[in-house]
Amino acid sequence: MPAQPPLPTADQVIGALDRTGFLFEQRVAGILGERTDTGWAFQDQDTGTSREIDIYSTGFAFWSTEGDTNLRWAVLGECKNYQWPWVALTKPWERETRFLDAPELMFTAATRIELKADEDYFLSSGSKPNFARRYERVRFRNQARAVQLAKLNKKSGGWETNSSDIFNEVTYPLAKAVSFLGEEFKRREKDIDFRRVRREVYLLFPAIFLSSPIYAVSASEAEPQVEQVQHVTLERRLSSKSVTGRFRYDVVHVDGIKDWYNNHVLRVVRFFAEELQLPWERVMGRGTKELV
Repeated sequence: MPAQPPLPTADQVIGALDRTGFLFEQRVAGILGERTDTGWAFQDQDTGTSREIDIYSTGFAFWSTEGDTNLRWAVLGECKNYQWPWVALTKPWERETRFLDAPELMFTAATRIELKADEDYFLSSGSKPNFARRYERVRFRNQARAVQLAKLNKKSGGWETNSSDIFNEVTYPLAKAVSFLGEEFKRREKDIDFRRVRREVYLLFPAIFLSSPIYAVSASEAEPQVEQVQHVTLERRLSSKSVTGRFRYDVVHVDGIKDWYNNHVLRVVRFFAEELQLPWERVMGRGTKELV
């Protein structure tokens, strides 16, 4: 009789799931709520094969009672369960950023014109900041801007940093997911019945959820300062056959997810509700909820 293969104990099963990050993904999904899927699949634009990201959480789709407005949002996340802390090298935001280089924001042509969000209005002057600057202020400029993300490693001789696998395992998959949904939105826009839906906005929140502490290091200062934080915005320029442009990611510690969603994600959603003249209490009354 052949020998029976060894079987793991319950603690060993849990330990294996914890080390490989599966339990952490489920923890993040549980925090984000019932509209959250893990292992969300999409088609790779280069190879045509299936690719996955860890988290896909949809916001409530809002339609106005007149049937002419659609406001949607989604959180796209990669989860990293890591033993040691992460480091975000921060620098001040640039004085001017190109609004049209914003793949996380999609809206129909009619909406772009109505909000004066096309290129003709980007550098417009006046007493009221134009749409581009208002969006930048609400979406990004109230957060620390990280230009590089690295992991700390504990070695016998001290601490070391490493960023070798972050591009392939974290930022690039998220950028591809954002680009995939952007192409889907363009195809959808061609099929929209403009007699019903005149204005449509789709917001994406690509995020990197971390289990271990995040340290922000002010890289541009003569004497860099170190601060432990719950949330920074990582900004990276990518260039490949299918993914090109400036991509921004929310880097969020797991204990800060609720605060990030309630006070950042919903703040951006509220900004668009007000720009589209949708009463916020009605948006919240349609099923949009803060995380508790």
